[in-house]
Amino acid sequence: MPAIAPPEASQLCAVAYAGERSQARRLARDGCLTEAAALQQLLQAVAQSQDLAGLVAARLQVQANVQARSAARKQEQALAWQRKQAARMPTGDGWTGWFDGSAWPNPGRIGLGARLTGPLGVITDFSLPGGHGDSNQAEYMALLVLLEAALASRPDQLLIHGDSRIVIDDVTGVHPVASLEAYRCRALTLLAQLGPVRFHWIPRRRNAVADALSLRGRQT
Repeated sequence: MPAIAPPEASQLCAVAYAGERSQARRLARDGCLTEAAALQQLLQAVAQSQDLAGLVAARLQVQANVQARSAARKQEQALAWQRKQAARMPTGDGWTGWFDGSAWPNPGRIGLGARLTGPLGVITDFSLPGGHGDSNQAEYMALLVLLEAALASRPDQLLIHGDSRIVIDDVTGVHPVASLEAYRCRALTLLAQLGPVRFHWIPRRRNAVADALSLRGRQT
């Protein structure tokens, strides 16, 4: 079997507890070591008979499990909030949309997420890669995906939710950003072809569905 590469310093730092990092700094100071070497020495002692790479893998899995549970909880909260909002929407031709974009690192790989809900409860989700850029570009590109989808459905009225104040303030003309002008022009072109559209800023925790779609798009 091929040899397993030893964990990198960044991995050790990522899985070390706060107390372990503090202890490693003292060990580095007292033993004339680099902090990375001190942390490796400390975690190796913590691992004892277990391979250091195994300790890192186990802790990374715990972190992944915690993040997954947190994401699921946030998504359920967002769904509950969306159902509450949908119940408040007038019957008839009302449509609702959510958008979110992510970039990792920032700038980095872009993922786009959007959800469009029709008046009869029909839900259409979008999860797409968006190339490379920063988080503001990602948010705007996700909005464009939503507007293009809405244009195909020709809603008489549309309520759009997003957690980016920068994009919502830009597209509504509250605080235009020069670097986003090209995206704004495209968005305004699409908006001119739609019926009444309202924008509503929401905190990120209430946008978990679109956020999850954007993360999925970044991974494709």
